[in-house]
Amino acid sequence: MKKYTKEILEAMTPEQRSVLYQNAAKHLEGGGQEIIDLIDSSGLSLSSGHMRASDPAYLAIEKIVWSAEGRKAALEATEKGLPALAGVEGLIVGQLGNQYGPHDGGTLNAGYIQAGLMRHLGYVEDGQGKMPEGCIAKTAMKWKPRSR
Repeated sequence: MKKYTKEILEAMTPEQRSVLYQNAAKHLEGGGQEIIDLIDSSGLSLSSGHMRASDPAYLAIEKIVWSAEGRKAALEATEKGLPALAGVEGLIVGQLGNQYGPHDGGTLNAGYIQAGLMRHLGYVEDGQGKMPEGCIAKTAMKWKPRSR
């Protein structure tokens, strides 16, 4: 698999990064996880017009997701069979209000940030799940503990 750097990712269009991310997700064991982690940590958008990792809303989402309260909420939602984001979204909305939404990729970025936390905590993807009624995000990733 080709070795990617942040500079290579920066030279790509957001749509090209999105395709790379999707392909990497299909080949996690063969180096795909490294590519996903690089894209996630780069803060580069996967579609045109979306927020950047330096945007205040992105930074707030990141802080909330990785906080002790955010971790606890994500794990509680996961234990109930819900997407991890279902536990955290209320905290995000509580702080950001209508600054959080799909209009600028906020829900998408919240999912990516949440994924980074869940992988860090030793979880693996368990398919897409519907978010509870009243949530802004409509679907999000469900997680299960990594089998050892």
